[in-house]
Amino acid sequence: MRPRRPAALLLAGLVLTGCTLVDQRTFQRTPPAPTAEDVARARLPPLPLVVIRFDQLDTDYQPALAEAIEAAQARKPDVVFDVLTPIPTGEAREVQERYARQGAEDAAAVANALAAEGVPPDRVHMGYRGDPGTPPREVRVYAR
Repeated sequence: MRPRRPAALLLAGLVLTGCTLVDQRTFQRTPPAPTAEDVARARLPPLPLVVIRFDQLDTDYQPALAEAIEAAQARKPDVVFDVLTPIPTGEAREVQERYARQGAEDAAAVANALAAEGVPPDRVHMGYRGDPGTPPREVRVYAR
């Protein structure tokens, strides 16, 4: 014969089925995952190595870029270059798309110039960077 349990214990057992134990993990807030912008901002130095303006067609940027690449590689032989085009975050969608199209062409030209200087393709990253104003037509090269 089984021992008799008081009804209160039996009822408590039924009510608590499916409950979890409260411990430190219950009150820990999971931090939000960083956005792509947060990651990009965290990884980049505060100032670009070179800013290449494409709104002046007669300017030859390649000698200055070659000099900057050489200096960066002298300081850090395994340097990685981020070639970024600013996109105006405060503008209308069609303006942002126009900046992105033109910026992709400009960034590709700069990436080709980096390759011509002997920078391996796996050390060149291309992308966009949000700019709250209306940036000029330019490409910013960061070294990290």
